[in-house]
Amino acid sequence: MSFVEKNLTANERVQYTGKIHWYVYARTFFIFAIMALVIKSSYALGGFLFFLGIISLLSNIVLSKTTEFVVTNRRVILKTGFLKRKFIELQLNRAEGLVVEQSILGRMFNFGSVKIATGGVAESFPFLANPFGFKKEVNQAIENSVVLATAPQAY
Repeated sequence: MSFVEKNLTANERVQYTGKIHWYVYARTFFIFAIMALVIKSSYALGGFLFFLGIISLLSNIVLSKTTEFVVTNRRVILKTGFLKRKFIELQLNRAEGLVVEQSILGRMFNFGSVKIATGGVAESFPFLANPFGFKKEVNQAIENSVVLATAPQAY
């Protein structure tokens, strides 16, 4: 059970879960490719690059496994980190802004950064797969919460 699922309130349901894009591993693959080219001429430099590649791979695995992007019927929850945790919770009825940024590579491979603005604070979460799908789900959840809040009550 994920961190977010453990902390849902009564009658709160997960509507969408975003994922970290595989592109987060590109730097690691690049380091290993350079290592494969260099190791024939210099074992010391190749060994150092192998060490950097392993560290990069482990940190990216931890990032992928400890990051959650969730839209529920009441809020947007963005959580990352294992030892040092960053947790942003955006109530749908108090949503101020959601910004999606994509580089050229992000557009080609469909990943980007999501910036959440609430209460004068802006936090960025990089490497979100399908960021515009995430934004669409957030907007749909906001629209659904507004419709439910303004629906006439039967007495």
